[in-house]
This record gives sequence, structure tokens and C-alpha cells, in this order.
Amino acid sequence: MTARSPKSYFLRFIMNYKVCILAAGIGSRMGSLSDHVNKAILPVNYKGVISHIIEKFPKDVEIIIAVGHKKETIRNYLSLAHPDRLLTLVDVDKYMGPGTGPGYSLLRCKKFLNSPFVFFAADTLVIEDVPLPDKNWFGIAPVKETEKYCTVKIKNNLICQLDDKIKTDNRFAFIGLAGIKDYQDFFSALEKDKNLIGGEVQVSNGFNKLIEKKLVPIGFTWFDTGALNSYAETNRNFMGGDKKFDFSKGNEFLYFIDDRVIKFFADAEVSSNRYARAKKSLSEFCPELIGLEGGFYSYKKVDGATLYSVLNTKIANDFFNWAYHNLWQRVELPSAEKKEFLSTCQRFYYDKTEKRLQDFYNKTGLQDTPNNINGTETPSLKELLSQIDWKYITDGIPTNFHGDLQFDNILVANNSGPDAKFVLLDWRHDFGGLTHAGDIYYDLAKLYGGTIVSYQLMKDGMFSFNMSGSDVYYDFYTKSNLNDARDEYELFLKSHDFDLNKIKIITALIFLNMSPLHNDPFDHMVYYLGKNMLYKTLRTVNYGKRA
Repeated sequence: MTARSPKSYFLRFIMNYKVCILAAGIGSRMGSLSDHVNKAILPVNYKGVISHIIEKFPKDVEIIIAVGHKKETIRNYLSLAHPDRLLTLVDVDKYMGPGTGPGYSLLRCKKFLNSPFVFFAADTLVIEDVPLPDKNWFGIAPVKETEKYCTVKIKNNLICQLDDKIKTDNRFAFIGLAGIKDYQDFFSALEKDKNLIGGEVQVSNGFNKLIEKKLVPIGFTWFDTGALNSYAETNRNFMGGDKKFDFSKGNEFLYFIDDRVIKFFADAEVSSNRYARAKKSLSEFCPELIGLEGGFYSYKKVDGATLYSVLNTKIANDFFNWAYHNLWQRVELPSAEKKEFLSTCQRFYYDKTEKRLQDFYNKTGLQDTPNNINGTETPSLKELLSQIDWKYITDGIPTNFHGDLQFDNILVANNSGPDAKFVLLDWRHDFGGLTHAGDIYYDLAKLYGGTIVSYQLMKDGMFSFNMSGSDVYYDFYTKSNLNDARDEYELFLKSHDFDLNKIKIITALIFLNMSPLHNDPFDHMVYYLGKNMLYKTLRTVNYGKRA
């Protein structure tokens, strides 16, 4: 990023200006991604789009934000992500239908914009520094399809004409970023000219007036986050183009802002229960919590490395023993609560598996049939599930629990010295609705699954899947240290009298339950991985229904 010139710094100190971000729209081009949050807080490289914009400006500059669609998600996110910023949120009463649009939203902010200001659309990102509004300037970038944009004609290095959403031979379009020095003239023109373009009040109605007073075009490297394809492309660019497989989910997001981590769940109860569990049951083992706002909760970032990235047999054994003596504390339940706990295990393992499998079949159109998986003839999943002794599998042992225990969710703190201090991340909000106890075998199986599949390598696309008729082939990369850790883990489990075969069956169920939650082809791979593992476990050790 280029540095500001000495002139810019000088003007900054003598110039009173503000920033206005328009974030009221419904995000109609974003599909299901805007069902739960406003598009302004969709993550780009683990930071909300609006955070990328806010961080372009000094902390003492007031930022006016027009909000409408899913406005509570913007409020909640900003309160956790930028509590030290001068932010004024303005409710836009109408943000859908004829007569709305960016011009209407901007007029709702007028009373707060009594100085020169920088105008920013909430779905626009640029790489370059943003100039001060010490003159009227217009952010532009080259485009091919002019009908989608407000495009410009340029003469003598000044904008001489705006053509809004029509086919022209113009080469450059307005990117939703501008500096407005003559704000009174701008708003006067915007109020007088409310002609609708595409059914909306456009900001071009005000910028046409600024052409008379000189409107300077400034080119930017432009990223449009307001449509699904361009949002995905922006994310890849900001992440360095390294992300090979999309593990994201539309109903939960992860953010890293300075020294804090923010998690969002569309179901606010999930965030609330996670926050409460971390406060009550996992306070010794989790990062320091910062706050909870609606579906968002935040905690302090821990300086450390994931256990996966520093894994060796010693540190693996250290963690297994640490978890056994610290995390997995037995919970004594009265008889009535123990009965409810066992009923919860039944719902969690059996009922949830039935539902998740139906979700997978509905999503993919696949039917449950016998398969040849990696050369092994495998019965239908229904037949395999019928061979499980469900009474034994659902006879859980109540303990404190994590719920998504795998090496990428475990940090080794950098300041721990020779005795590693383990910090737990991304814990489950409940176990089948219970927050005070869960089955230790679920944690044990989650951890075992993480020794089979490296989710870190999966995110790098290090797997393959092919299917032809009933023939299935999958493969995935692993690392020798992960295989070594699994060997050590199996020894640990046997030394503490845990049933490894029960753990393997629950691990297979976990893989099957994951299948409807992910994108193709990982969803298919993990489904057949679970089916294959279940078949081999039942066949190899004859671990079917008990007498």
C-alpha cells in the first residue's frame, strides 16, 4: 500500500472531514449469503468488508454508516470489532423497492454530513490509500459491460459526463468511492433531482452538479464484493490466492480484528451458549472472552501455534494426558438427570445421524445403495447402521467436554515455556442441548477423526473424489506426524481402558454427519469415508450387535 504524501498529512490536520459508508441495501446479488447478515460484514480474508473500509481512515475521523437490511448484524459486529472508533449509524427507513437506493440512503445521512466527506459504498474495496476530500474526485476503474454501472466520459483529465446504467463506449465506471468537497452543492442537487434510474435514486443525480465545479477522476484497483462471484474472487485475492477449497458456511463466520477474534452464528443461541460454556465450564481452557452481541461473540487472540502445526509424538502425548486430567472431568448426575443424559445421547448419535443422512440425500440426490468403495464391496448404509449396538453406543459417560476437539482447534501458547499450555478454540455450544455435560466418547471420537483426516490439508484441496455409478474412489493426503500421533493416541486410549472400537464407530458417524454441511466434492468424500470406516470396523472386529 502506498504511503500518503506529506501534503496529505498536512491537509489531514487542517481539514475537518467525515466518511459516509452506505450499507443499507439487501444485497440482492449475494444469494443466501445475505440471508443472515448484511453484506457489509461478510468476511474478506477473515475481516468484515466494512472493517477494510474503516481501517483506511484515522481513528479520529467520524464515520457515518447508513444501515437498513440486517442492521442489527452491523451494529453488533462493529461494537465488538471497532469499539474505539467514532461511528454514527443512521437508520434508513426504506431500503427496498422503488424510490430507495444509494441516493435515498445518502439523503438520510445528510444532517450528519456537514463537512467535506468521503463517500464509500459498502461493497467496494480498493488497495490504494483513499485521498482526502480536498477537492471533488470520482473513483473509477475499467469495465466491459457499461449497462451495469454509472460510467464516465473524460475530457482534459476531468469528468465531463455521467452515463448511468446505459450501453455506451465509455471505458471507466464509478466504483462507489468519491471525495465530496462541495457537499452543500452536492446535496442540493440530490434533493432537487430524484429521478429514478433502475427504480432507485442514484448518487449520480448529485455528482452531475459537481461536474460544473470540476470533478477529478482517480483510478483505483477495484474489488466488488456485492455479487457472489466477485465476492469469492475478492476473497481469493485478499487471501493471496492460496485457498483451494471452500469450507465456509453461510450461517457462520470467523473474523480476526487486531488482537481479537470474533465468531458469528446465524442462530444467536449458539453464540450465547458458547459464550456461557466458556465462562462457566471452560474458563480455564479457553481464551479470555471480550463480549457477546446477538449472534457474535469475541475473545482475545492468543499468541501461539495450533497443535497440528507443531505436532510430534511428545506434544501429542502431553495433550492427551492434559485433556484426561484437566478437561474430561467426570460429571456426577442424579438418577433423573442421568436418564435425561442417556436420552440425549440417543438423540445425538442415532436421531441426528438419521436426520443428517436424509439432509445429505436430499441435497445430493444420491440414494443409499451398496457401493464399491476404493475396491471394497460395501453394503448399503442402512444395513450397516442396523448392525450397530445402539444401546451400547448411546450409553455415554458424562464429563466436561469440548465438542469439536481436533488438532486445529488446540493452541500451544508461545509463552508457555517447557511445559506447554494448551488453549482450546471453537468449542461446541452444547451436547444435544446439554451445556453442563457431554459424552466423553464424542470428544475421543472427534480427536480420533482428526488423526485420520487433516482438515488443514483438506482446506488446501489435498484430496480427490471420483464416482461412476456405484463405484467410488477417494484419496486424501496426510502427514507422517499425524499417523504417528494416531498410533500414540490408540496406545493412550487402551492404557485408560477406553473402547477403541466404540470410538471408531462414533468417528464414522461423525464423518457421516458432516456430509450435508460441506460443499461438493468434500461432502461426498466424507460421506463415503464414514461409510467405509463403519463397514471395516464392523467387519474387522466383528463389532455388531451385542448379545
